[in-house]
Amino acid sequence: MRQTNTRTIIRAMGALSLLAPWASAQQTSSQTGRAPAAQTGAQGAGRGGGFGRGAQPFDYEDNDGWISLFDGQTLNGWEGDTRYWGIKDGSIYVEPTCEKPTGTIYLVWQGGEVSDFMLKFESKGTGNVNGGVQYRSYLTADNNVLLKYPGRGGGGAVVGAPAGRGGPGGLGGPGAPGAQAGRGGGRGGRGPTCTNPGAPPSTEERAKFNMAGPQFDFDANNSFPGQYYEQASARGIAASPGSIVLAEPGQRRLLATVADKATRDSWFKKEDYNQFLLIAKGNVSTMFMNGHLISVFIDNDPGYFRPSGKLGLEVEGTGGYYTRNIFLKRM
Repeated sequence: MRQTNTRTIIRAMGALSLLAPWASAQQTSSQTGRAPAAQTGAQGAGRGGGFGRGAQPFDYEDNDGWISLFDGQTLNGWEGDTRYWGIKDGSIYVEPTCEKPTGTIYLVWQGGEVSDFMLKFESKGTGNVNGGVQYRSYLTADNNVLLKYPGRGGGGAVVGAPAGRGGPGGLGGPGAPGAQAGRGGGRGGRGPTCTNPGAPPSTEERAKFNMAGPQFDFDANNSFPGQYYEQASARGIAASPGSIVLAEPGQRRLLATVADKATRDSWFKKEDYNQFLLIAKGNVSTMFMNGHLISVFIDNDPGYFRPSGKLGLEVEGTGGYYTRNIFLKRM
């Protein structure tokens, strides 16, 4: 393995160790029904005032030093098609239906670009809705973007990925072996039929807010939450839920599997709010759900890696998609 790859993987492991106490405490809490107790400096007495050993649990509710991106009442600071995006129950809300389909639409945060950061948010879904949080992304209509994704070919399959996990998908194509059905070529078209089907917004109407780039994926049925997906990219599902993947030019390799589907289902709160945390540091994106590590994507492919970009929400499919308590901390 090249030295640059080694450094990248070391950074990834550092991101995991940063949140390990939160994950451990969350798991203990779910098993005992008690809130995790805070650690004290006594554990490290005589070794640098407590900093030499152990770490305090990550407090998801502590927003000190975080920037709130959503006021809970309005779409101030966000732009998108407000015929669909709105506010409900203190959440950013959208509900595509057969009678009023959305196609794939976006709500774009107007606070500028982000590079290295932590982002936490809560989401829930109903029906067969699919959605996600775009980050380090770009508006496809912006001709001044320095790095846009290459054509739909290439990207490479994930070497060592088991069936049903880690296929690259890709727009308009069947994907490589292991691709998850319904995700590589777009996630729409799986909702119920109705007597009076409506028409989604036109291509021209969607163009202003269309985004491309990395996405912290989500769906109401726990097939995709926490995976690294690239919107409008040939790589598609670059790191599926439960996997740690290293990407290099022309290939991706599965380094480890951290959880199977049954385990992830036990962590997921169906039709209820789930707590998500994203750490994007350098070439490494690390995703957590309800205190559990879900996926890690280490991007060493300069043809695709985007060090900074815009934040936004995305939706398609049918059902209600709610997102609230969105907080950002730049690193």
